[in-house]
Amino acid sequence: MKHTNVHNLPKEIIRAVSNDSYSKGNSTISVTGLLQPPRLRILREECIDQISTDVSDEVWKLLGQSVHAILERANEGSNDTITERRNYALINGWTISGQTDSISIKEKTLKDYKVTSAWSVMSAINNGKPEWEQQLNCYDWLHRQNDSKNIINQLEIITINRDWSKNQSLRSGGDYPKAPVSVIPIRKWSDEEQEQFVQDRVSLHQDAEAEFLVNGELPLCTDAETWKRNDSYRVIKKGRKSAVRVLDSQDLADDFIAKHKDQDSLTVEFLKGEPIRCKDYCEVANFCSQYKQLEEEK
Repeated sequence: MKHTNVHNLPKEIIRAVSNDSYSKGNSTISVTGLLQPPRLRILREECIDQISTDVSDEVWKLLGQSVHAILERANEGSNDTITERRNYALINGWTISGQTDSISIKEKTLKDYKVTSAWSVMSAINNGKPEWEQQLNCYDWLHRQNDSKNIINQLEIITINRDWSKNQSLRSGGDYPKAPVSVIPIRKWSDEEQEQFVQDRVSLHQDAEAEFLVNGELPLCTDAETWKRNDSYRVIKKGRKSAVRVLDSQDLADDFIAKHKDQDSLTVEFLKGEPIRCKDYCEVANFCSQYKQLEEEK
């Protein structure tokens, strides 16, 4: 991967970003890769030498790495904590690997640390985060394949809320994090659910690789995988910059206008939901025919 430095950040930052030591170990695929859309993962592997990202977009990874290093150091010498262990397991002919941040033997709890935003924490508490639930259950599955003696009963995400504000906490109340650190319980699946999920994800990636090797075709990412926003219908009033109302369907918009006192000055503007991941967060968007087609259809 190539790095640019459009904001002229210091050389120390450039070196730190470039020297990322992450490795999936001696495995076919990591849990991180397993949870990615097959299209994204395979395209990334194919285009890795052509991908370019700016150093400024990687800075948050440094904060995450530093937090992991400090917490790992905090657990040194502990007899009842397993820290930063990479486990391996074979399934459907592929070796899967995943590195757990911390396992408390005494508490029988698997913990994962994340540096994230207060908004993400609120979203996880209110709506759940399927990707967090999937990740920790995959780690639990891997742990069980390697250590059947120390059974895990609980899964937890521990977040460092990087943009937490005491004033915002005092003003907002409700779901806003009460402290810069949050502990979020994660639902633990049954052994059978975990096994089936891992098997299904491996099969999905294996099928995608086979199709790509034979026909050069890749499966399309789903709306959920592209983080596509819902289409919306904006009720617009002449002379007003913001929408009077944003609704989910043409019928709802038409009904709103029919009941409005200024209905003659109102119109409906359709806004197609954007694939946020493709637009702002996908490293291979520039190499992806699916994204290019979505852009052409705008």
